[in-house]
Amino acid sequence: MDPQELPGGIPSRISGLTAALLRHLLALGALAAEETRQLIRQSLAGLLLLISLILSLFLCYLGGLAALISLLALDLHWGWPSSLAASALFHLALAAILFVVLKFTSLPSPYQATSAELQRDIEALGKHSHRP
Repeated sequence: MDPQELPGGIPSRISGLTAALLRHLLALGALAAEETRQLIRQSLAGLLLLISLILSLFLCYLGGLAALISLLALDLHWGWPSSLAASALFHLALAAILFVVLKFTSLPSPYQATSAELQRDIEALGKHSHRP
């Protein structure tokens, strides 16, 4: 008996191929699920830290802004309208700078390992499909 031949013939080969294909698909699903869990965990931690940072900076910023406007209006005698207008123009310029920075910031693509594995599978299938 040839070592390549299975005792059940073609049906056992088809079932073996199907089982191997299902195992491979389950492994891909497990990899995608693990990457999803990791992405969610990192996103939640980053979101909580970002909210804390924004709250702290906002409170600090309000205190500094009130002090600066008071300094311009009272000590430098700019007057309240001029002090508030200067503050508004500064904030408009800052918002424009932040918009440009956010527009050109790129984030890493999620599911890199899963897509790389699927790409290798597609390439392997392409190589095998061209053989006689």
